[in-house]
Order: sequence, then structure tokens, then C-alpha cells
Amino acid sequence: MTNLIHRFIAEEEGQSTVEYMLLISVIVIAIVAAAYVFIPTFQGGVEALSADVSSILGSGKIGNQTGAGRN
Repeated sequence: MTNLIHRFIAEEEGQSTVEYMLLISVIVIAIVAAAYVFIPTFQGGVEALSADVSSILGSGKIGNQTGAGRN
């Protein structure tokens, strides 16, 4: 039994794998947290873009163009 415990403690084969998995999990958690922080900003930008595209399609004009000076 003592030999089994010593061998278990001495084996480091899976230790680096566990360390990499912990590092990856911390990175994934950070990415998910950042996504939750930036989702409202991104959603507001998409809604503004949608309103601009609807306006352009409805009026046929981009911005404040009056049509003067067109060739």
C-alpha cells in the first residue's frame, strides 16, 4: 500500500495535462465573461446599423445627399 502511495505521488505524467486544462478553463471563463460585458455594446451597434440600412433602403439616399452635383 505504501508503495502505491509513493508511486502515485512520484508520477507527474498527468500533472502537466491538468495544468493545461486549468489554464484553458481560465481562458474560456475570461472569454465568456468578456462576451457578457460587450454584448450590450455590440447589440447597440447592430441595432444602429440596422436602422441606418433601413433608412437607406427606404429613402434611397445615403446620409444627407441631395442629389446635386451628380453626373
